[in-house]
Amino acid sequence: MIRKEEPILVLEDVSLFSSERTYLSQINLEVNSGEFLGILGRSGSGKSTLLRYILDLPFPSSWKKTGRVRFFGKEKKEIPARWIQPVFQDPVLGFNPTWTIEKSLREPLRLFKEEERFETLLEKWNPILGLEGKDRNRLPSSFSGGELQRYSLMRSLLCEPKILLLDEATSALDPLINEQVLTALADLNRKEGTTILWVTHNVKSAKRFCSRTFEILAPV
Repeated sequence: MIRKEEPILVLEDVSLFSSERTYLSQINLEVNSGEFLGILGRSGSGKSTLLRYILDLPFPSSWKKTGRVRFFGKEKKEIPARWIQPVFQDPVLGFNPTWTIEKSLREPLRLFKEEERFETLLEKWNPILGLEGKDRNRLPSSFSGGELQRYSLMRSLLCEPKILLLDEATSALDPLINEQVLTALADLNRKEGTTILWVTHNVKSAKRFCSRTFEILAPV
């Protein structure tokens, strides 16, 4: 059982650079369990790059990483995959173009051997994400960018993660749906204790929905 006061995520002196430029410079951050943290910064400051670093995604081989990232006091590879779920700004890249949306949504629960819960979880999130009545037996190419963003978020939420990492994950939504989705995420954070890191350029929304913000300054 993780006590609320213990950091769920710790970054120590995180830096990323190449011979041409510095992308991240000595970032230190502690995130407590149950926080809704907004990650702010100007364009080019490294907000999305930081999320990729946290997720241990690949960078060009010529780039050098230094520093340390710990989840629950451990390395990411030691943590169950479903505990840490990302949602990226461009959802098209996250869907197999030859699979229907239905298959893509079911796949994580199939891997977790919990596919029998699929419809129940879907009923919970469909109305919240404004996806009721959509034909899920279509390929990703037949959906709009906003719909795919919501389905990408849905897929991560179906995994019931402990940490949700959002990279501008509502940027393609119209204002009404955006408000509805952010309110639902704030409720998830408050009622179920899901820790959320939200990379966004929207300072006003971050200050409204987040419990705390962390600003990244562009490396010099």
